[in-house]
Amino acid sequence: MKKSLIRTPQEIENIKKAARATDAGFRFILKKIELGISEKELAKKLSKFLKKHSNGLAFRTIVAFGENSAEIHHKPNNRKLKINDTILMDFGVRVNGFCSDLSRTVFFGKTDNKQKEVYQTVLRAQENAIEYLKSSIVNHKSAKASEVDRIARDYIVSKKYPPIPHGLGHGLGKKVHQAPRLSPSSKFFLKQGMIVTIEPGIYLKNFGVRIEDDVLIKENGIEILTNSNKNLLVIDKISL
Repeated sequence: MKKSLIRTPQEIENIKKAARATDAGFRFILKKIELGISEKELAKKLSKFLKKHSNGLAFRTIVAFGENSAEIHHKPNNRKLKINDTILMDFGVRVNGFCSDLSRTVFFGKTDNKQKEVYQTVLRAQENAIEYLKSSIVNHKSAKASEVDRIARDYIVSKKYPPIPHGLGHGLGKKVHQAPRLSPSSKFFLKQGMIVTIEPGIYLKNFGVRIEDDVLIKENGIEILTNSNKNLLVIDKISL
């Protein structure tokens, strides 16, 4: 195992600070969501806030409405927000060179039963993977990255949805995407001092849902560094 995959206490603190700034960005941007705003406009507002509260972006901010949320790495465009749209956001910052990475999916105006079902399936898949990782660390001091991926992947497929078209997660450090990878083919073992993302997703024809958090592996368990709301959120501008 490469020692560089293990974060030092100072590196962990930097990533924790980056995670807190990212959480602040999510709280901020929820209040800026309104009918008719474009993906580009919302992404610009979010990126400006994130830059102000960090040393810069970890990667280009993703904001995707409606059918665009079915694209894994969508580039924000002039698509305007409509009632019943899914809103997928993926963003992160750097603090002293170290990265955070957060994805959240919310809904605008109203939501239908399919959106609710997909959201809850992705959330449960993430919860299952995190719980498996935690128990493996507690009981065995390590976890096979491929097994953590399998737990989430199998749950989504069991609910008759397409398998996750990307790995369940990746390491965080000076690069936003680095080892250890969490995927079906991964050979990595996850151990104390690593920080990884857990980000299951379901991507359908008309919309997609992804939920992503940054997870620190500790001596006797885990710590979730990103703490943004994961309850199903339906944004109603009138009530904000």
